[in-house]
Amino acid sequence: MGEWVIGHDGQAAAAVGASIWVLHSTGLGANRQLTNLAAALGGEFTVKDTLDPPLRAMLDRLTGSKQSVPDAKSSLLRAPWPDLVLFGGGRSWLDAVRIRSASGGHSRIVCIGRPGAPLDTVDLTLTTPQYGLPRHPRVVHLDLPLNFVDAEHLTQIEGVWEPRFRPLPRPWIGVLLGGDSGSYFFSRAAARQLGRSLAECCRRHGGSALITSSPRTRPEVLDAVLVELAEQNVPNFPYRFAPNDPDNPLEGILALGDFLVVTADSASMLAEACSTGRPVASFEPDLRWRARLLSRSWLPSWPPGLRRGWEAFRMRQTARGRWLPARRMERIHRSLKERGLIASVEQLGLAGQATLAGRRDLERAVAAVRDLLGKPGDGADGAVVGQLD
Repeated sequence: MGEWVIGHDGQAAAAVGASIWVLHSTGLGANRQLTNLAAALGGEFTVKDTLDPPLRAMLDRLTGSKQSVPDAKSSLLRAPWPDLVLFGGGRSWLDAVRIRSASGGHSRIVCIGRPGAPLDTVDLTLTTPQYGLPRHPRVVHLDLPLNFVDAEHLTQIEGVWEPRFRPLPRPWIGVLLGGDSGSYFFSRAAARQLGRSLAECCRRHGGSALITSSPRTRPEVLDAVLVELAEQNVPNFPYRFAPNDPDNPLEGILALGDFLVVTADSASMLAEACSTGRPVASFEPDLRWRARLLSRSWLPSWPPGLRRGWEAFRMRQTARGRWLPARRMERIHRSLKERGLIASVEQLGLAGQATLAGRRDLERAVAAVRDLLGKPGDGADGAVVGQLD
């Protein structure tokens, strides 16, 4: 456990002048969302690392007090209380609720993702399609996670990578290659299909592929893509991920790729690609058997009214914290495809326009938080707390 303060250069899109605590979450992508939002709100924010192990967090939810901060965390979670607490996911929910209670209701709590608890217990939840949350007065539905790349930084590194990519014909098709996830299994057959689609795309546009793998890309997946490109004589720049490698070309690909292709296992990679403003395509590997079962309609013979009633019941139980929908990554990619914001690899350059959906999501998130902080809130005892200065 620990804490650290992160400053901001004052160039926030919309500073709120509020003191902010960020409760450290699991995963690089989740923490980047939290700190990106905190930075966009302006000023300094403090990161609090108080995350409990999963079993301890579950038991604490069942038996722990929601009114007071436990002694083990009192050195980190103490007055002066913040105006705003940002957290991601269910393991930090109880700490956020405790902070709000200890502050007498002054601290407002905002979840990014899903709280895994009744939605009314959180002042605001910023969610994306993969979580399957219902429409709710305290929920803002975003297109993409708040993971994006800094445009100024990408401009600065263009000069580093452009000479290395220059021998390859343009347009450059950047490929952010993921791997297995809870929803997807990236088989060799799927990898070869991606390789064939990339080869066709490169031939159609007369360009080349800039490929970077990620921590969860199995070696055989990248190998299968490269075999297809080699068999069809497609020029390419491949990179095999290595931890802490300063020569990782990811930022160079994001900065210079004319088109970008992202595999559907990662919402964070998709958000980064979309934030560049370039045309983006996604490629779906094979759904795992569990994800196929979840995506299948099991009520084909039910009358439409009964089906709608069942869905409404599930959404009510989700809002009450009694039902936790499965996290389904295919929802976010298919939602964007249906609205024409991203394309399939086969359509890249033919359909799907450049999009700044991720940047718009950040603006919407900042506006929602500003609105929350400008409203009176319920105190720990139900009293109304006045507006923040």
